[in-house]
Amino acid sequence: MSGLALRESGKRGLGWLAGRAFAQCSYANCLFVLAHMRCGSTALSNVICSRPDISGYGETHVRHDGPDAPGRLAVNGLRRGGWRVSAPYQFDKILHSRLDRTAPPAFYDARAIFVVRQPEATIPSIVRLFAKLGRNEYRTQAEAADYYIERVGALAAMWHRFPAERRIGLTHGALLADPDAQLARISRALAIDPPLENTYRSHAASRRGGGGDPYVSARHSRIEPSLEPVAANAPPLDLPPATADEARRVFEQVAALFQQP
Repeated sequence: MSGLALRESGKRGLGWLAGRAFAQCSYANCLFVLAHMRCGSTALSNVICSRPDISGYGETHVRHDGPDAPGRLAVNGLRRGGWRVSAPYQFDKILHSRLDRTAPPAFYDARAIFVVRQPEATIPSIVRLFAKLGRNEYRTQAEAADYYIERVGALAAMWHRFPAERRIGLTHGALLADPDAQLARISRALAIDPPLENTYRSHAASRRGGGGDPYVSARHSRIEPSLEPVAANAPPLDLPPATADEARRVFEQVAALFQQP
């Protein structure tokens, strides 16, 4: 057995043990942000993870592919300093379909906050981020658009799998236009008590190793209201028209789902 396989087997074994040791290691006691890169998910995650009743720090990259995953989530949080043994709930932010594509049925017992951002702002932002990081990924808008279209389409497919009372969706624009109102809306929809407050302390683990935004997160202690230019006023994407149209279509599809009861 290779070293990678041994590590994976060890993680699953620890996850299995944690799942039997801690009540919060079940999907029914999980809260997820399901989104895509560069949509404001780090700031929202920071607000959620600043609560004493929620364990987590941001994006863990745990693969949700079996019943031991909440236990692996706990082990990851313990290793990264985001575990609170007294907290009854666990948090994860999931931005890539490889992490939730084969999620078990119990995954949909969690509470889920869906977040999407218009492609005209998201796609260039992904390219700029990875260039700044010096990473050999998403070097072009075409590569970022492929990711965006796939991920937003996957979010649309997952939306109806969550019970209506355990899901809510919002756009990046709505969150930034009135953060307090959107946090109150999330709290009401998901029965979060006491309600979410627009204040946070950025966890160190959310700023390194892919846990969140490595540049902006630590500069703030709340979600600052602002307005994002509408698509009509944004610079045109450097994409074939059919690709740009598809990116806009999947965004509008998901945004419309969020308006449904």
